[in-house]
Amino acid sequence: MQKLETARQLRERIQTVLDTVGREFEPLSDEQLRWKPAPDKWSIAECLQHLNLAERFYIRNLQHKADGLGLVQHAPTDQPLGSDWVGKSLRWAVDPQVKMKLPAPSMVRPRSDLDARKTLEQFRELQQLLHDLTDRLSYLDWNTTKIPTLFGNWLKIRVGDALLMLVAHTERHLAQAMRVKQTGKFAVN
Repeated sequence: MQKLETARQLRERIQTVLDTVGREFEPLSDEQLRWKPAPDKWSIAECLQHLNLAERFYIRNLQHKADGLGLVQHAPTDQPLGSDWVGKSLRWAVDPQVKMKLPAPSMVRPRSDLDARKTLEQFRELQQLLHDLTDRLSYLDWNTTKIPTLFGNWLKIRVGDALLMLVAHTERHLAQAMRVKQTGKFAVN
């Protein structure tokens, strides 16, 4: 994989997520967004809130790296992407194709008393920021530049792996939210 092509593909995938959320979830009522298929299952809003909580941490750290670039940049340089065990492990754990369920760490578990509309708005804002950041981050070396993980400052992930992980994580929980919608057989208002 090459960095610039991967960045382009990631932006496309994020745009697909934004389009899907706008088409599938925006028309729903707050009650529909908060509806749970079972007491131990997440609602659509809870899926999005989980993403907001988890991804805000990573996006903030990526934003810090992008802010360090300064004002003057030339064309970004392309590079082949590498991955280490941290990146491979975290990307595997959130891959939408992996059927094994992993419990969300307590710090990124959604609250049940959330404001569904605000959660949806925050989700869209964070995804748009990630979309824009992906372009700016193309000026960094994605193999040597690292950010902390949710597991602590001692465990760092490469920028390239972090971006791939975040988009895969979003796609995983977007698919989960779509299953909730299909289970609920919602009529659009």
